[in-house]
Amino acid sequence: MILMEFDLSQAEARAVAWYCGDEGLKAGFKQKVDVHCQRAAMIFGYSYDEFYNTYKSGDEYSNNLRFFAKIIVHAVNYDASARTVNNTLKTHGVYKKESEVKVLVAQIHEAFPGIRQYQWAVQNQLKINRTLVTAKGMRRYFYSKLDSNTFRRAYAFLPQCTVAEITNDAIVESRHPIEALGGFILLQVHDSILIEVPKEHKETAYNIVTSSLMKPLTVYPFFGEPDELIIP
Repeated sequence: MILMEFDLSQAEARAVAWYCGDEGLKAGFKQKVDVHCQRAAMIFGYSYDEFYNTYKSGDEYSNNLRFFAKIIVHAVNYDASARTVNNTLKTHGVYKKESEVKVLVAQIHEAFPGIRQYQWAVQNQLKINRTLVTAKGMRRYFYSKLDSNTFRRAYAFLPQCTVAEITNDAIVESRHPIEALGGFILLQVHDSILIEVPKEHKETAYNIVTSSLMKPLTVYPFFGEPDELIIP
């Protein structure tokens, strides 16, 4: 028996881009680049190819810059304050001035205006009926006061829930075929599935789970055209 892990690639950031409907934000994913490396290159003034090649070579400094960019990506997507971002960076040993973080956040919003449009649309939807619905049909009613904390939870709900729905649906679809091979689905953690399967069925198991995970999902953004999301 062997263990196999299936981990969706940059799943949450990808889902955010599709819900934002921002073509510039989606472009990196459609071009199959490492979006966190792309953002790090943009922030620190490198070409993408230069930065990505250095990162893939195992360079520790580039790896730290990519991690920094990843924190910034999620912070901007969910409208975390510059102070919150700065405190998060400090816990990972990255020290910046709060004013520097504000400049970075402003640059990203300027480059990808769909993020702010998405956040505004989520706020407006909550003011109408307090309800958000994912692309797969999961509904959530927000009971709490409509303040900045509630809005930030709402921004995160659509992409985070969608990723979990994709993973959970794949588990349901894959379970019986994997068990027919003599294997088991052991664990699911948000965007990751861990299975155990006889070694001789590795390729079959791989095809079963990946085909279940990578089904096209049509996302209807608040602004922009509907688009099929496939998370590799």
